[in-house]
Amino acid sequence: MRTNSPAALPMTFAKKKSPFTIRRRRCSWWLTLAVLAAVAGCNAEPREEQKDAAGQEKLPWEGVRLQLVVTEDGGLAEAIGRLRGEWRGSTGAELEVRAISEDDLLAAEALNADAVICPVADLGELVQRQWLAPLPSSVSTSDDLSASEVFEADKTHDACWGSTSYAVSFGSPVFVCMYRADLLKKLDRPPPQSWQEYQELAVLLNDAEKLGLAGDAAAGWSGAREPLGPGWAGLTLLARAASYAKHHNHYSALFDIETMTPLIASPPFVRALDELVAASPISPDAQPLDPAAVRESFLQGRSGMAISWLAPRASQPPAGQAEAGGQTALEIGFTELPGSSDVYNPKTRHWEQRRESRHVPLLGISGRIGCVSAKSKHHDAAWQLLAWLSGPKWSDRVAAESAAVTVYRRSQLNASEQWVDVSIGGPAALEYAQVVERSLNAEEGLSAPRIPGRRRYLEALDQAVAQAVRDETTSQAALDAAAAAWAEITAELGLERQRAAYRRSLGLR
Repeated sequence: MRTNSPAALPMTFAKKKSPFTIRRRRCSWWLTLAVLAAVAGCNAEPREEQKDAAGQEKLPWEGVRLQLVVTEDGGLAEAIGRLRGEWRGSTGAELEVRAISEDDLLAAEALNADAVICPVADLGELVQRQWLAPLPSSVSTSDDLSASEVFEADKTHDACWGSTSYAVSFGSPVFVCMYRADLLKKLDRPPPQSWQEYQELAVLLNDAEKLGLAGDAAAGWSGAREPLGPGWAGLTLLARAASYAKHHNHYSALFDIETMTPLIASPPFVRALDELVAASPISPDAQPLDPAAVRESFLQGRSGMAISWLAPRASQPPAGQAEAGGQTALEIGFTELPGSSDVYNPKTRHWEQRRESRHVPLLGISGRIGCVSAKSKHHDAAWQLLAWLSGPKWSDRVAAESAAVTVYRRSQLNASEQWVDVSIGGPAALEYAQVVERSLNAEEGLSAPRIPGRRRYLEALDQAVAQAVRDETTSQAALDAAAAAWAEITAELGLERQRAAYRRSLGLR
């Protein structure tokens, strides 16, 4: 029987290293090469200074007109548009910014722009279409980009396809656990570190009367809320299953990398769905929520815990929850998503003790990356634009305007309040940013699907979660049906094509 273990792969990958670490190292090859090239004087030379007819020095990109497409993010497009004058003043280049939908981008026959800022999950599709140019080493080591301070997963997962980097990051959220610190103190309980502890706390926090909540504070109260709305239920399941399913000796957890047989009906995912179903009565919402609604409900004081992330700069604090000076009236805290000391070995088909950290983040759930068109006539200028926008100088005025991203640089920790809801005070904002930093620098990570057909795969998983939560079927039966749907999608899109794309999504050739 073929497995996902290193022994089944080429000798190059046979060492028993962390799969996430190996992908990080393979994708980061350009950083080492770029430094060596810089020492040897081999980096691309900057554009030579020119002078006009009057002998005055010309700006480096004078006369160049760049077109930038921003996908599915009006706030980000507006923020960039406000910097066109700054960009023209420092480079001489004109900039046209257009906002389009993700559907329009993926329905197009070509990338009719010099550069694009798009969802993280679209990178593989665009590379497969041969629309994108690789990130040059001269850009990856530039002062504008300051890549050395970017969190690891942002630059070695989200920006990479196979062993090549094609993008610069504008930030990519991970799910975190938000909790009412005041209520946990009342219960004399620490923040949850495992899913068992999370479930126990959710039950305790569900009893509003014992917590001393009454009136408006008790109305619509729940112990915990999770994003189980369309487009998110499947991702929430994967986030819950990550620590159970991501074994250090196996590259893949969602598909067998040789046969593309779906693995989502295997024991780690069934266990995670059983636990999600057990927790769902503690989130008695009439309508399943998305991460934004879960976050808003928590910040409005309607749940004891929540799984979501903090969006940058909400224009107004939740009604009734902000005091003078922007401080929230709630005492809240943040911790990494719960994990497990148990991990399933798909080769032996037994549970083992996890030897690494119990926390395994789910990567690629949202976020934005910037890429340059392979057909652009102004590659150098386009890459400089993206590095300039993503870099430490302007990121607080660009990426921090998008609800789809979060902090992604160490320097942003010092300005963490700019990256969270205005009702969050300084200490809590810093705690949140530090939790994100730990998650995105973790040794292990499970990648959400980012191959062609991603939406269809996740829709099938959404349906499985919904059926199990509504008690229409068992977790095993629901995931068996989802696995069958995944196999049909793979066959329809082409087994070999999907297998090649999946391997590259994991950082393999």
